[in-house]
Formats: sequence, C-alpha cells, structure tokens
Amino acid sequence: MEFHHRLTFGHFVPLTLHADYSVAKVDIGIPGISKLYDAHITNFGILLRRIGRCEFVTDAFASGVGIRYRLQRWEGASRRWDTVLDAASEYCRPYPLGPIKAQLLSKLLWPGQSLSTGEEATGARDGFRGQTIRFAVVANGREFPTASFVIDEQVQRPDVSYRVS
Repeated sequence: MEFHHRLTFGHFVPLTLHADYSVAKVDIGIPGISKLYDAHITNFGILLRRIGRCEFVTDAFASGVGIRYRLQRWEGASRRWDTVLDAASEYCRPYPLGPIKAQLLSKLLWPGQSLSTGEEATGARDGFRGQTIRFAVVANGREFPTASFVIDEQVQRPDVSYRVS
C-alpha cells in the first residue's frame, strides 16, 4: 500500500491518518471549469481508527458519507495558510438542493480505508485562479493538510474579456 501511494502521489506516508487530494476532469456545465477536486483521508496505520463522519441522503435520494474539511490559500506576504472556506463549520446539516437528511456518526476506519470530503469545483470560486490552495481534512479535532496545488482555471463569463495583453 505504501509503494502504491508513493507511485500515485509522489511521497511516502507515516503509519497513521494521512490526507491527499485528487483531481477529476469533468464537464459540469460551468463554462471554463473542467476539474473537480476531492480530498480524502486514509488510515495508513495498522490499527482501526474511530473517525467522525457524516452519513447523508441527498435531494436525489442517494446516500453518501463525507468528512469535514477546510479550504486554505497560501498567503505569500504573511507566509501562512489562511482558511478561505470552512466547510467544517456548516458540516452535516441539511440545506436546499443538498442533503435532505444528515447524521453525524463516529465509526471505525479500517487500515487502508479512506473517507472523502466529496468533489467540489474549487476553480469556480471567485478569485482563485493562480492561487496556491490545499485542503485541510478535519478528523477527530485535528487538521490533516493535503499537498498544495495551483488553481489554473476560472469561470468564463460572457460579459468579461479574458484576452491577455
């Protein structure tokens, strides 16, 4: 498992909980946006770990499981990570066009098992193009940051010229 992770993500991991991100190329109907980002936490340890998670039912009656996260942007001037989205604060609550039923539970995460934050169109957020971003997965009161990545796309609006002079 460790060598597979090294081949996939380019780094080794400690024998504990570890967070990574993935990118999927998709067409979600937002002009200029072709990527969905997802963070996940994996138990690379040899023991079971109890992890808080949200089990939910969507407005399309699909069931799912998610975990808390924050989206952080690197601020070069202050040389620190600033939280720009705290999805952990509104975590596991029903809302219109989202989960219709949600329950916060604590269950065991087996060695090799992962939990996902769920995909999001990070590039569709205003002002993120060219910014260095990372996810901070929140589990058991701790933050597990992913590697950083640069947002290389933005929403293309018909009323804005995107020519580079």
